[in-house]
Amino acid sequence: MTDIVLTPAELEMIALKRKQFELEQQEKALKQKAQLEKDIADKLAYIHKRMLVDQAQVKAAQDYCKELGAGYTVVITGSTETVKITGDYTNPVDPSSNGYERVVLWSESFKRETAHITNGSYTVTVAEQLVYGSKWSTRSTSNGYKMYVSGPGIDWKDSNRALSRVAKVKEKIKIASDSIKAEEDLKNRQKNALQATVDKFQAEYPDAEVTTDKGWEKGSARYGTGYIYDMVRIKFVNGVSIAYRVYADGSLGRVSFNLPGAKDEATFRNNLSQMKF
Repeated sequence: MTDIVLTPAELEMIALKRKQFELEQQEKALKQKAQLEKDIADKLAYIHKRMLVDQAQVKAAQDYCKELGAGYTVVITGSTETVKITGDYTNPVDPSSNGYERVVLWSESFKRETAHITNGSYTVTVAEQLVYGSKWSTRSTSNGYKMYVSGPGIDWKDSNRALSRVAKVKEKIKIASDSIKAEEDLKNRQKNALQATVDKFQAEYPDAEVTTDKGWEKGSARYGTGYIYDMVRIKFVNGVSIAYRVYADGSLGRVSFNLPGAKDEATFRNNLSQMKF
């Protein structure tokens, strides 16, 4: 085997190439370091901005709650958000083998806070109202923090309505809660009226068959809308049957009346014509 003898110029050229490669690697490392420092600064700015937004939102909720007064409470919910800067895949040969996991170059966790107001079953969400110039615009203008009320008796359209006056919030909650209470009272009165009617008929006609049922009354709107109501049916020993609609105040409305043997309208009319009073 013949040894290769390099000339001094060739040796110097190899040393220069090696030095050039080292400098390129140093430059690459410095660029990566500079980019990482920039990315970290951006992430820290994001954290600072998020924390300021959270503080403003919590303060707005606290201020509104103070105005709303007794019965209203601020609830602050905390969470943790982690921001990361990642590099190459941990398994560059087959990234999918570990869910495309990347090397974490930097990470930091910070506490997030958000506040809402409660009053019994009702929630007052406090959020910044952003108004956009047009449907396609990405720029928005803040109208400040507004209140959004949700809970029993408040439909989704109303709950998406931004409110700035506490008097309006109280009014909405009162109307909704009064409506729920009125509906519950009506149901209780209806239940009591139905049972009272059954008890009355059973006492008046001990030999009759007294049962409860449901009726249906079509609403004024289209597409089969309507509502269900309570009925009491009485079948007397002589075969005559009658059904009443029972109202919440205890009054009755006759729904149907049938005679024994009346299988059709003609027979029914004929039976009626022969009745004597």
